[in-house]
Amino acid sequence: MLGLRIHTLPKLNKPIMIAALPDMGNVAGIGMDFLVKKLKAKLFAEIYAFWPPAVSYYNGLIKYEQSSYNFHYSQKDNLVFFSGEFNPSDPRRLYELCYEVVNMAKKLKVDTLYTIGAALRQTSHTEPKLFAATTASEHLGLLKKENLELLNGKGQITGFNGLILGIAKEKQLDGICILSEIDNPNVIQPRSAQLIIAKLLQILRLRSLDMKELEEEEKRKQFMEQQMSYMNGLARKDNQPGIA
Repeated sequence: MLGLRIHTLPKLNKPIMIAALPDMGNVAGIGMDFLVKKLKAKLFAEIYAFWPPAVSYYNGLIKYEQSSYNFHYSQKDNLVFFSGEFNPSDPRRLYELCYEVVNMAKKLKVDTLYTIGAALRQTSHTEPKLFAATTASEHLGLLKKENLELLNGKGQITGFNGLILGIAKEKQLDGICILSEIDNPNVIQPRSAQLIIAKLLQILRLRSLDMKELEEEEKRKQFMEQQMSYMNGLARKDNQPGIA
């Protein structure tokens, strides 16, 4: 069971919705936070989830924080955003959330719903590739024109960022998914998020945004990886048998 609180419904003209929740490498989380912040989007509605099933405490004082998901909008860019900090694993909660988001999209007369996320890298190469899929065949030409590699063959897109496309299709709402490759799902991937954002801005004909903070985050990530690699190398040397 979810609780929806609408503060105000924005008046937009067939807007685009971008909806995604944190996934592998937090690609979607990074991307959504960046877009909402940089486009100065305004909060207009929230979905309250009955999660987590616990409270926290500090020095004897109980703290209760109920997780929530947020709808933002940018009047200038005719965009709607849906984001949050938690991607449900429970199927019932996940379906409920997807239906709430698609219902909001229909209420706002959204034209197309975009979702973003990560895909595990299958081959070794330097720059992450961007993949795409869509619920409507008429969008395939656009994806090819934008040099996005189609998700060929047969597979699955799991979690909210995949299921939301199926619910959108069921409700006659066109959906497009853009995924960026990552090599380690347990490490944040700002470069992959940056590539998706750049492609979205291009597809939607939006103004360019300063990506400096994502570039700095990628440098920090690479530095930490180099440090870990160096330390692992020292550990292997220390484990070598000695000479008596």
